[in-house]
Amino acid sequence: MRTVVTGAGGFIGSHLVRLLRRRGCHVRGVDVRPPEFAESQADEFVLSDLRDPAAAESAVSRADLVFALAANMGGIGWTHAAPAEILRDNLLISTNTVEACRRAGVGTTVYTSSACVYPGYLQRSPDDPPLREDRVFPAEPDMEYGWEKLTTEILCASYRKAYGMDIKVARLHAIYGPWGGYEGLRAKSLAMLCGKVARIPGKVGEIEVWGDGTQSRSYCYVDDCAEGLWRLARSDADTPLNLGSEERVTIGELVDRIAAVAGKTVIPRYAADRPVGPRGRSSDNTLCRRTLGWAPGTLLDEGLRRTYAWIEQRAAAHVPETGLPRSADG
Repeated sequence: MRTVVTGAGGFIGSHLVRLLRRRGCHVRGVDVRPPEFAESQADEFVLSDLRDPAAAESAVSRADLVFALAANMGGIGWTHAAPAEILRDNLLISTNTVEACRRAGVGTTVYTSSACVYPGYLQRSPDDPPLREDRVFPAEPDMEYGWEKLTTEILCASYRKAYGMDIKVARLHAIYGPWGGYEGLRAKSLAMLCGKVARIPGKVGEIEVWGDGTQSRSYCYVDDCAEGLWRLARSDADTPLNLGSEERVTIGELVDRIAAVAGKTVIPRYAADRPVGPRGRSSDNTLCRRTLGWAPGTLLDEGLRRTYAWIEQRAAAHVPETGLPRSADG
């Protein structure tokens, strides 16, 4: 199967490419930069800026299956620092990619949306119910990033209806794992906290933690995300589907779990003036199980062990980050 992964130089994209190769696909990886943390396993890797419509058309040419992951994105620090840039770039990337897939007659397109499409009024308490796919409207997405994702979901639905395209939509919830950024504004919360703990000299130390520690999340391990995207592509799903974990944890509890994995005593210094996002966000996987006969199952402690070990190794070697991944991880 001739398969294209846009955003293949990023965190999720790199893992997805490897899974697709194991499944026997011929993979063309596309990104504005090569992978930062691991050599690409794609059969061919194309450096391309999908903000250009011609580049998008070339990227998906002759493809049977396209996974559209490319995006200008990052953690909450980045979404607050560059909202206009994020909205502009991602509207161009997403629209160009979907239209290019239509023009090329791609068999199946999988677009990676985000839990950021869900309304803020459903996420104002750490113990708010898990987010269900049919609760998107009335719309109140999370910042400009969430508005772009919701807009592209509507675009995908319109193209499915108007042109008969087979477009799947996955709403990713807080994906984490090795090969993801762990420093700077683009880093996601779990990886950033692992990086801070790994850099504590000795066995006891203090780290800054954004918020008051009571905000809750459910984190999904990257291998589960890649497997879910593959299963979604081969399913008959015609509405958006959550890809996330149902194992919820507060940020304060997450710090404790990272400390336990690291074998360190960590003293959190909470920074209430920093961005924290929704007070509570977790995935309802009812529709995922019904549609795919499967749901993400890696327990947080197991995923943390794998992720922390990778970050700790890099931190110990004092390897600086040299680039910023662009693949979407919700």
